[in-house]
Amino acid sequence: AILFAGLLMPLSAQVTLKRSAVVYCGNASNTSAPATIDEARVKEATKEWRKIQADGIDQSSAQGKQLLQQMNNTVREAVKAVAGDASRDLVVRKDDISDTKGRDVADLTDKVISKLAE
Repeated sequence: AILFAGLLMPLSAQVTLKRSAVVYCGNASNTSAPATIDEARVKEATKEWRKIQADGIDQSSAQGKQLLQQMNNTVREAVKAVAGDASRDLVVRKDDISDTKGRDVADLTDKVISKLAE
């Protein structure tokens, strides 16, 4: 009975994500403290996105792809740092969690934007 209960424990820790969910860090199958970010707001806070917009750079061009890759790396690093500070073990795009299993889902958008500004 104890072994059976131990097997169920990890199953109860998971949350359900939408099929096209964007996971910035962590794993939905073993989260106890999920969080989200507003991808659009975070993207707008990056210097790479502002350069793409200001200079009218085509996102499908070599320069555009390079800037988007840099932006994604910068966002992931900021999300990981903020998630660690906030004791959150999963961060996904806002509205990508379809079932929270009763967990409190924090919005880390403002903290990530602040981290990007450092």
